[in-house]
Amino acid sequence: MKGLEPEQYADVIWVRQNSEAVEHLLKTACGMNSQLFGDDQIITQIGQAWDLAREEKTSGPVLDHLFRTAISGAKKVKTQVRLTAMRTGAAESTLELLQNLWSGVSGKKILVIGNGAMGQLVATKLHNAGAEVSMTLRQYLHGGASVAEGCSAVAYEDRYLVMEQVDAVVSATASLHHTVQEGSVRSLQRIPPVFVDLAVPRDIEPAVGQISGVKVWDIDKLGASGPEAENEEAMLQANQILREYQEEFEKWYHFRDAVPYIQQISRKAAEDMANRMEKCVHSMHLPDQQREKLWEQIDHHAEKTVAHLLLGLRDTLQPELLEDCLKSLDMVK
Repeated sequence: MKGLEPEQYADVIWVRQNSEAVEHLLKTACGMNSQLFGDDQIITQIGQAWDLAREEKTSGPVLDHLFRTAISGAKKVKTQVRLTAMRTGAAESTLELLQNLWSGVSGKKILVIGNGAMGQLVATKLHNAGAEVSMTLRQYLHGGASVAEGCSAVAYEDRYLVMEQVDAVVSATASLHHTVQEGSVRSLQRIPPVFVDLAVPRDIEPAVGQISGVKVWDIDKLGASGPEAENEEAMLQANQILREYQEEFEKWYHFRDAVPYIQQISRKAAEDMANRMEKCVHSMHLPDQQREKLWEQIDHHAEKTVAHLLLGLRDTLQPELLEDCLKSLDMVK
């Protein structure tokens, strides 16, 4: 549409086709391709993308079925497999980083921005290791939210005031905007030397890392984006669930071209049944209204029964063989 050559962007574009594309979307919906492994936000974002595509009429029957399959598969994984447990790697990596920087975190003051699962987890680990941890709470959440045990609460709006008193800042929110901005950090009378960004998308504005004396670590630098070894069983369970959904989608995808043949064969079968039953029905001497009703029932059930039998072939025949079989049946007079 813009008149640009796709080759210009080949190094930043991934192209996936056929089974690889299906598998990628299924795993992405579960957060298995996210920087923060098992990210729960992805399934919502995929749903929003699908809604937008339908509104703009850029999604047809195949993409609709594919996205519906991906969302259903992801929901089943989320309810049956504890992928969220795989997030602990980021919290562990954060603790290890700070311990290595300071030869331990005991007595160090650390501000954790974010009161979600990740914020609670990293705050707990830092507190248990001896750090003095403060956690932010948004003003409108104070009544129904709490901070990790042993940590103190500060208003989210006061986070920059608290930053002047801490040794490190860890941000782990679900915000779509930067929670730590470069201009506000530069205006502090005392700037903490360490910032750790555990959010996707990023909480900390990249320019913060350009401030003299400041170091910023994110998920990539921590090397905490992948699953942990102890969660191998959960990975196997998730992959098995997704494999079943992928197989079901691909079976539907290859079968969809056969649907017109099934409809035509079923119609022919119903017409043939009507011809065979004509003498029998005529001999009943039924009133016109009852005879018409009987013909409707014969037609409906004959067509439905044959379609049901042909649909059963989907589970036993390869797609190519099934199509050849249905084409042959469709040619039968």
